[in-house]
Amino acid sequence: MIMINAEIIHYVINSYCTVSGPTGIGFACIRALCKKLKDDNAVYLTARNPELGKKAVADLEKEGLKPRFHQLDITDQRSVEALRDHVKKEHGGLDIVINNAGFAFRLDDKASAAEQAAVSCQVNYFGTARVFDVLSPILRPHSRVVNVSSMTAKGVLKRLDPELKKEFQNTSTRNEVDMLVKRYIELMASGEAEKYGFTTVSNYGFSKLGLCALTRVQNSDIQKDLNRPGINVYSVCPGYVATDMTSYKGPKTPDEGADTLIWLALQPQGTIMGSGEFFADRKVISLL
Repeated sequence: MIMINAEIIHYVINSYCTVSGPTGIGFACIRALCKKLKDDNAVYLTARNPELGKKAVADLEKEGLKPRFHQLDITDQRSVEALRDHVKKEHGGLDIVINNAGFAFRLDDKASAAEQAAVSCQVNYFGTARVFDVLSPILRPHSRVVNVSSMTAKGVLKRLDPELKKEFQNTSTRNEVDMLVKRYIELMASGEAEKYGFTTVSNYGFSKLGLCALTRVQNSDIQKDLNRPGINVYSVCPGYVATDMTSYKGPKTPDEGADTLIWLALQPQGTIMGSGEFFADRKVISLL
């Protein structure tokens, strides 16, 4: 067990509805943490749909585990604030947050390219950013934040217009990353994306590229807080996992997909390895 400046370690795993069920990566993360930690640790599973979230908790309870549930919609500011207020009141703070929420359109979806771009980025980028913005003030020293990204981000970066690629690689502030993501959404809506090298980019992959850039900025910014040393933020590709999001076609099991997430989440105090970096299979992947 790893103690982090507290008698009890508190964990929050947030799962979008597509991974809230008994086969998702978020569910696998909750199971792994519950098994690795003693019962007096507060491990929260969150979901947008309370029925799905409570069912997942009930399934874990049948295994003898004791996770807790709290409703969370990462696209809703009030919902995220309600989670923060609950955790702060009940536990005083957080030590680990795993941002596993994600959304991807099916290949045969009839939604327009503009709508797909907007929704993908609102959930995968701005939603995850919202969770960090709201919860980061209650992170304790030596906390771990794990943002679940995707290797598709690497492919997207390779296909970007050279100038855009350079802009992504040179981002150093939250506003710079936000502006790049907003520009993408606006260009997709106006039909001008082709001029800027966006046409061959997948909406999901682009949103995850934005998340990787955001992770680097989040890590840099929070490490400037001298009153809370040792907080690390990572982005991770879990691999191609057999979940609802992939129509259960991935070769990895949810437990295998969760492995690197849990490995990073439980890194001991003093660890600086790969802080702010993008990981896959427990290795740093060169990206930005």
